[in-house]
Amino acid sequence: MQITANRYVPRSSLCSGLILFTLLLISTNAPAGGSSQPHATIIQAAEAYLKMQTADRPERITLKLLPLDHRLKLNRCETPLQSFSPPGARSQGRTTVGIKCESPKPWTLYVSAEIGVIGKVVVAKRDLARGAAIGPNDVKLVEQETSHLLRGHFDSIAEVTGRTLKRTLRRDRPVTPSLLVVNKTIRRGQQVTIIAGNSDISVQMKGKALSNGNPGDLIKVQNLSSKRKLQARVISASLVRAD
Repeated sequence: MQITANRYVPRSSLCSGLILFTLLLISTNAPAGGSSQPHATIIQAAEAYLKMQTADRPERITLKLLPLDHRLKLNRCETPLQSFSPPGARSQGRTTVGIKCESPKPWTLYVSAEIGVIGKVVVAKRDLARGAAIGPNDVKLVEQETSHLLRGHFDSIAEVTGRTLKRTLRRDRPVTPSLLVVNKTIRRGQQVTIIAGNSDISVQMKGKALSNGNPGDLIKVQNLSSKRKLQARVISASLVRAD
């Protein structure tokens, strides 16, 4: 009895072989020599499209387009190349640009690119401890790449002045929204105006907040005249409505 052993092929080899097969398959449909589409024209079309898409942005933009595989050969296009944003394309960071040819033999290709966004970012001048209130001299504005700041950032020192840190912030690290304690619109002990009634009859009275809250939150307040405690919904920085 003859036993045939199956040879193990690593997954990476299979993937490489599949890519090579795809490139060879495309190449067999493309004429040889000078009748193939120059890669430079494809890259230029993708770059021009990205420049147009980012022209109105206030930040300074940098573009980097990755070269095409040298084995790739496509039929020379007899009509202008068409550029488009494929599903999932991003406005910054790593992205792709679709390039399409319609004649004589249609083909579509996706070019990898990186969109860099250079903007102003608020960073710490020195190490800042957890619980510290940020002062104007604790931070500074610098220009840096922002596309990797996935947690957000601030571009104005005034936006972070007076805010409290949830965690320690190291020198030259950006201040992000997740690092800051959310300031309450109404604070405990603050004087507020309590509105009670309906659309036909409404009365206002002076009160005191017994807890912190933001617009939409239900907090406890005290009527300063009657000393009665009740629940009210925060409307604005000094206005609540009794429920």
